[in-house]
Amino acid sequence: MVNINNPNEVLAAVKCGDLYSNDPVKAKEEYRLLVQKYHPDRSKEARAEDVFRKIRDLYAQAESLFVSGQWEESNVREFKTKEGKYKRLKFIKEFPFELGVQYVASSVVVYVLEAEHKKYFDNALQRVSSLRYENKAMEDEFKRYFPEFMDKFETAAGEWVLVIKKTKDFVRLQDLLNYYQGKIEPRHAAWMLSRLGSICCFLDYNGLAHNGISLENCFVSPENHSIALLGGWWYCVGQGEKMLGTQKQIYDVMGPLIKTNKAGCITTDLESIKLMGRELLNKAQVPDSYQAWLEKGSADSARKEFVGWNTALRNSYGPRKFISMEVGEKEVYSL
Repeated sequence: MVNINNPNEVLAAVKCGDLYSNDPVKAKEEYRLLVQKYHPDRSKEARAEDVFRKIRDLYAQAESLFVSGQWEESNVREFKTKEGKYKRLKFIKEFPFELGVQYVASSVVVYVLEAEHKKYFDNALQRVSSLRYENKAMEDEFKRYFPEFMDKFETAAGEWVLVIKKTKDFVRLQDLLNYYQGKIEPRHAAWMLSRLGSICCFLDYNGLAHNGISLENCFVSPENHSIALLGGWWYCVGQGEKMLGTQKQIYDVMGPLIKTNKAGCITTDLESIKLMGRELLNKAQVPDSYQAWLEKGSADSARKEFVGWNTALRNSYGPRKFISMEVGEKEVYSL
């Protein structure tokens, strides 16, 4: 709910739940206090009439919704499960994607797949659960980069919901790029590409082709120089297996190969990373070795590609250095 002592926040309220509690008795008391504070006959606030009108209109909306048994609040979605239980999600942003809707919150990422996409829902669960690690050290390093499902369920409307754990320092990579107005500083883009290269090596070790590595499906922690691949697992298949699909921007780059092979291939993921590199840099000036790697066709294994990238990176900037990136959820999402 908004801060009722701030008239700007009251005026910015859109739905009744932004201003009032979802309880008739509490809402009536909140309405009474707001009227006392902002009634034009009593308040010295310059915009008292506008504020009072908003208070009155949203209370009228609340009263009607109490009768209907529904409720409305900005950046909140309430799910009714197939079993009749209710689950409430308070989110920061929502984004449509090709299979449904993605919700980004501070502690979770939620994907809601439309009813007809059950096979993708099942595939994501199966592929993540089947990831294998050679030893404890590998598991400790890589498990944190992949989805940890906190919940999964079917809604009463037949949608398929995946709730994935996320820490507050991770933001969607596309949103970070938007914050920097479409261009990431090349040295920062470089460590992101390094992390993605490591993820591809792990996928290759597992014999998988993810087919959904993109700015929308990756989450980045600028503070810790980490990347997590949380979305897109619905397209993941074994290398050599028939593809289930991919995102349009990946298909646009890999179309000829996909049409010819129609099978999972690590090359799709490696080329997706190079595409992301070009999108992050947005034609920024980079050293020749860096640029050559971005434009060169991918190797036939993730390990070979990663070796080539490390060589290009070393030739471009010399020994690696940690360069602080002081931006996070608050800045990216204007909280």
